[in-house]
Amino acid sequence: MWHYLKGGNMVKIFIFLLFSFAGLQAQTYCAGDQISIEDQNLVHTVGAAFGDYEIGDEFRLADWNGDLNGGNYSIIFVDMSASW
Repeated sequence: MWHYLKGGNMVKIFIFLLFSFAGLQAQTYCAGDQISIEDQNLVHTVGAAFGDYEIGDEFRLADWNGDLNGGNYSIIFVDMSASW
């Protein structure tokens, strides 16, 4: 069997397995779920300027949580998609 896995075939199998296992952790939240406090406190970098944010600014989802930001409550809708 190992003679079949030499060269390019071994690389193809490795890449296939890598992407297969990576997909198992891809979706953490579903529609209607509440984002955990730990995930709300993760720092993200702004990639496209909008509102009060410029490219390169940092933000946390906790910035919109009234329990964590001093009482300014907000409802946010997160829409993420990829064209690939």
